[in-house]
Amino acid sequence: MDWLGALVLAVVVAIGGGTMRDVLIGNLPVTWVRDSDAVIVACATAVVGIAVLRRRPAISPRWRAVYVAADAVGLAAFVVLGASIALDHGTSSPIAVAMGVVTGVGGGVVRDVFTARRPMVLVGEIYAVAGLGGAVAHVVLDALGAPSAVAVWPPVVAIVAVRLVAVRGDWHLPRTLPESDGTGS
Repeated sequence: MDWLGALVLAVVVAIGGGTMRDVLIGNLPVTWVRDSDAVIVACATAVVGIAVLRRRPAISPRWRAVYVAADAVGLAAFVVLGASIALDHGTSSPIAVAMGVVTGVGGGVVRDVFTARRPMVLVGEIYAVAGLGGAVAHVVLDALGAPSAVAVWPPVVAIVAVRLVAVRGDWHLPRTLPESDGTGS
């Protein structure tokens, strides 16, 4: 992938889930059109990432752990923010949960489609499930009238914890069909 492709992909990942959410709940024009900060941050982050990867293309296991942790924090933040925005726009609780998950995983799904990979959320990763649990927790706490910090932080921590434990323990969801042993039988 060239630098322009990487830059476009970074922006798509950053705004993809929120764009889907905004379109689905009628929050138009979508957030990044009204406030371009997300696009600017995505571009700046991509430029730094490209520079680092060109200088050190091999990623050590220690840096992989940092990447996984940062991704878990991003997932958690976007899921809870997405569910909160959906609630603020008058959606029902189940729709707010779904919009939280869409916000958290949508950009990654678009990335995987653009790069011709099977979306991670469809192949057994404990990723969208972690987001789903956190979105449910946020919506329930909000419905119970919990203070904002209580409705936000425990779900965020729960999503991060579930994701990190799942990665560390190599946990996956069960597959619908058993994996083939490669013999064709």
